[in-house]
Amino acid sequence: LDRRATIAQWTALASEFQQASRLPMHDGLPAIPVLWGTDAVHGHNNVFGATIFPHNIGLGASRNATLVEAVASATAADVAATGIDWNFAPTLAVSRDLRWGRAYESFSSDPELVAELGQAAIFGIQGRPGEDWLGCGKVLATAKHFVGDGGTEGGIDQGDTRLSEKQLAAIHGLPYGTAIEAGAQTVMASFSSWNGRKMHGHRYLLTEVLKNVMGFDGFVIGDWNGHGQIPGCTVTDCLEALEAGVDMFMVPEDWREFRETLLEHARNGRLPRARLDDAVRRILRVKKRAGLFDGPTEGAGALPEADAHAALARRAVRESLVLLKNNGRVLPIDPRQRIVVVGDGADDIGKQSGGWTLDWQGVTGTNESFPNGQSIWQGIAEQVGEAGGEAHLGEDGAAEFGPDLVVAVIGEAPYAEGQGDLATLEFQPGSREDLDLLQRMRGLEVPIVTVFLSGRPLWVNPELNQSDAFIAAWLPGTEGGGIADVLLADATGRVRHEPVGKLSFAWPATPLPNPAGEFPTLFEFGFGLSYGEVPPLNALPEDAMAPRLKSTPEDADLVLFDGAAAAPWRLVLRDAAAAALVDASGQIARTSGPAALTVTPTDRKIQGDARRIIWPGTVEDALLLVTETPVDLRPLRERDAAIAFDVRLESEPPYPITLAIECGESCAGKVLLADELEELPSRQWQRVGISLACLESAGADLSRVSSAFAISADGAAELSLADIRIEVGGAASARLGCDG
Repeated sequence: LDRRATIAQWTALASEFQQASRLPMHDGLPAIPVLWGTDAVHGHNNVFGATIFPHNIGLGASRNATLVEAVASATAADVAATGIDWNFAPTLAVSRDLRWGRAYESFSSDPELVAELGQAAIFGIQGRPGEDWLGCGKVLATAKHFVGDGGTEGGIDQGDTRLSEKQLAAIHGLPYGTAIEAGAQTVMASFSSWNGRKMHGHRYLLTEVLKNVMGFDGFVIGDWNGHGQIPGCTVTDCLEALEAGVDMFMVPEDWREFRETLLEHARNGRLPRARLDDAVRRILRVKKRAGLFDGPTEGAGALPEADAHAALARRAVRESLVLLKNNGRVLPIDPRQRIVVVGDGADDIGKQSGGWTLDWQGVTGTNESFPNGQSIWQGIAEQVGEAGGEAHLGEDGAAEFGPDLVVAVIGEAPYAEGQGDLATLEFQPGSREDLDLLQRMRGLEVPIVTVFLSGRPLWVNPELNQSDAFIAAWLPGTEGGGIADVLLADATGRVRHEPVGKLSFAWPATPLPNPAGEFPTLFEFGFGLSYGEVPPLNALPEDAMAPRLKSTPEDADLVLFDGAAAAPWRLVLRDAAAAALVDASGQIARTSGPAALTVTPTDRKIQGDARRIIWPGTVEDALLLVTETPVDLRPLRERDAAIAFDVRLESEPPYPITLAIECGESCAGKVLLADELEELPSRQWQRVGISLACLESAGADLSRVSSAFAISADGAAELSLADIRIEVGGAASARLGCDG
């Protein structure tokens, strides 16, 4: 959880694991070396200072298998340097609905392109069979997520892919054949379902098809508690997944209980011995092939070839850029001009890197977390300065600067998995923040070049209309200079690097699908301009916002937190000592005092959908869901609503917990929950609630709520929270507060 752990700390931890697993067994059985896996999906993205490469969607736009293999090889070398032997990559999803929150993990909507680039990635991670296979600087690869994760209805993460077996094989299964040919040693089962049946429990596909028909002789690894989603299973007990073909389970928190349950099944004969032997044999076979029985993996004191990896990443950025518009041949830019660079993506390495970067959901506003990286602004400013031009960052002072041209860097905030699922492909639905910025820049009466950061093509007709040139930059990673390499000419005005990227997904012409369930196309699959003579892009219709999303029904719950804070709410910590709010949306957050409040992700139903909160002593710190603009909750109170949430008590009583609604300075309704919480069983998830009327009677002004959920403790306490919402009609079943 330490975002700034050194390479020495990573290798030391890996060494501890390996040495411990090699100690003699007390019963004389041979020691089995441990196998540690990590999600290094675009570089060794959990490691401070590592090079972050473009996400797969950008590499897909490059159409360059040699480049993909080189990127994967560099990533493997970094992973091996930290003493880790296994990478949970590459993703072989064939994403067919861009509303899916994992679309950027997919190389393309075309199964043949995914198969080609996925095989190249496996060659890079593991080495080529018969050559450098699993040699020095190579690690085990994982083909994931088997199978159909990119084809779910509506693009819903962990949803249902409804296709015939022939279609499933031709579209989503195709990349797995080439992955097995490339020597992939592990396959990860998908969270998703096929025609209503969860993949973790699908014996036909995992065993009959993958292992028997396709000839896969490695092992199948489950995804994060994925077995717990099988009907009749729990996270700690799921014999069905083992019988279906899952050989190794991913149980990050409750593994001790899971192990005891599995041993009990083996003792009482419920677990078929042949299936158990097969799973163990497969795992041992892969560990043997990886060289784990030859001795512990040696880490390194530093990441290898850091400069070469950064140069490779910069090349990958250049080759991934797709030029969609270049009216008046605005690009390439003469760097000897006066250039204004605006947009919240201009100087934010975290935003340009996206999800799976230092944190599962990514980070923003923390360039110091990337000591070896370069933002897009920094790359532009460096080259403009070298050519004798001038560059200015930000909207403030832009008019006085007197620019010749504006570069606007806008796009999606980081996200991962289901947190990125969309209902519409409209960019910033319900908001005009970036569009308004472009329109204000229009007032400068100079050309506007827009660099669009996103994990997928989105409906951006209004933004395209406001831009003279428009580049899809995807999620380029830490080497922002690669964008400047393409945008800017050299000091003599000649092209330095042509844009060569081609769309690996069609670009939508509308934000919502037509009645046939298809998105009309604005730019076709394979589209991408060069700097040659091109026809101008005419003004695009902006009324394509229709059909607009239906307004929220009056009886709908108000979601506050469901794995992440729901807009317009933000999850923060109130640091009493520093008199400040601390962003708590990331991997770990804490206040600054000597007895700091700490918040970390934990699991309720899926990975990271809950938060564990630890108050170590008597503090005034609190966890809050806040909004910049006060919200009127009185209509919800009139519908007998309650604040409802899942809670798991992680410590023993007492529970000196207070829950409040806050309504500005010196305005709050607070209720002490100590007695009610002590009646709940420890370490079990329970659904509880407190009515809005109760909190109103305690002093909350519901007409101007600034924090709809504020939880604090007067002493040591530890609990986990999930699925926080205001439930219409929930007052009658509320278990806490006035009537608790």
